[in-house]
Amino acid sequence: MIVPNLLLGNRALGVAMMANVILLPSSAYAQQVQQTTRKNPMVVTKRQAWDLYAKLHTAWNSESLDERRRIAAEVLDENIEYQTVRHDTTIGRTLVIEDMATFHERFPGGHFEVGDVSAHHNVALLTWVLIQADGKEFARGGDQITVGDNGKIIKITTFGPSTKTPD
Repeated sequence: MIVPNLLLGNRALGVAMMANVILLPSSAYAQQVQQTTRKNPMVVTKRQAWDLYAKLHTAWNSESLDERRRIAAEVLDENIEYQTVRHDTTIGRTLVIEDMATFHERFPGGHFEVGDVSAHHNVALLTWVLIQADGKEFARGGDQITVGDNGKIIKITTFGPSTKTPD
């Protein structure tokens, strides 16, 4: 009878030890999450995201290369991550400014408008509307922007026009 009680005691001790081993990472993870959320990351309101995005569209809509560069320097971080359906993720403002010139070549007299906005924390989803020179809407798509602590856009992921049914 002593042997089963001893084994039971050892089994109980083993289970208790396993529970501690399992709980330690969970406790450490909970503390890490708590510390991460205490950092108070940048929060952008819908209005701030809209204004920043509208200013970026001013650069896209400008015929002047100097104006595009000036505005891009105001709203885009120097090391922005930029990804579109045509480009893998790149770093830096240069490709964004080059895409602005390509837009003007493909859609002379065209411009972009902001459609709508949704935001939380430092990320916003915005709809862009491409208007042709004749005033007719050509397409709607979306951008996800991430705003850095410096108040500039640090990441743009562009989505082409959506469809109601997948191809």
